[in-house]
Amino acid sequence: MYTSKDILFHIKHYENELTESYQLLGFLESGAVKGNTSVAQSSIEEVIKHIKFICFFTSCFLDIASSLRGLVDCDTHWERKFYLKNGFVVIYESVKTFGKHQKEIHSLIKSDFPQLEHRYKVITQNLRKLKKEHKYDKIIATFRNKAGAHYDENFEAYFENLKLIDKPISVKTLSDFANFLMSLIVFWSDLIDIFNNKTEKDMRAAKEKISGNDVTVITADLTNSESNENC
Repeated sequence: MYTSKDILFHIKHYENELTESYQLLGFLESGAVKGNTSVAQSSIEEVIKHIKFICFFTSCFLDIASSLRGLVDCDTHWERKFYLKNGFVVIYESVKTFGKHQKEIHSLIKSDFPQLEHRYKVITQNLRKLKKEHKYDKIIATFRNKAGAHYDENFEAYFENLKLIDKPISVKTLSDFANFLMSLIVFWSDLIDIFNNKTEKDMRAAKEKISGNDVTVITADLTNSESNENC
C-alpha cells in the first residue's frame, strides 16, 4: 500500500505530464505544424489523436490516485465509500475506453511499430488478468450501472451496492488499476515519441527529395543554356 506522500508524488508528476501534453495538443491542433506531404500530415493528425488518448488516461490515473490518497487519509466510513465509488467509476470508464480502441491500436502497432508489439501484448494480458482478479464484469461494471454513475432512487439498492465495494480488497483494486494505467501511459508516451520521430524523418526525407529535384532541374537548365551558347 502506498503512503499518502508516495501517492502525492505521482499525482504531481502526472499532473505536470498532463499539462505538458495538453499544451502540445493545443499547439498541434492550432495548425502551427504542417506536414510537407499528405502522408506526413496524416501522421501529425494521428499523433494528435494519440495525445488525446494519453491525456484521457492520465486524467483517469489522476482521479484514481486522488481517490487512493483520500482513502489513506479519510476519517469516516462515508468518505471511504465516496473515494471507492469514484475510483470504481474511473476504472470502468478507462477500461471501457481502452477496449473500444484496442483493435485499432493493435493494427497500428503491428503495421508501423512492430518493435512495440510485445510490450503492447504484455499490457493487454495484464489487463485481462486484472479484470478477472477484480471481477470487472461482475462487480465493477455492475456497481457502475447500479450506484456509481447515478443515484438509484431505490436507496436500498444503491446503498447495498456501495456496501458491496466497501471492502479491503477494493483498495487493492484501485491500486492495481492505477499501476496498470501508469504502464499504459508510459507505453503510449513511447509510442508517440517513436511516431513523432518517424514523422520528422519522413518530412526531412521529403524535403531533401524536393531539394534534390530542384538541383537537378537547375543543373539541367544550366546545361541547356551552355549548349545554346555554344551553338
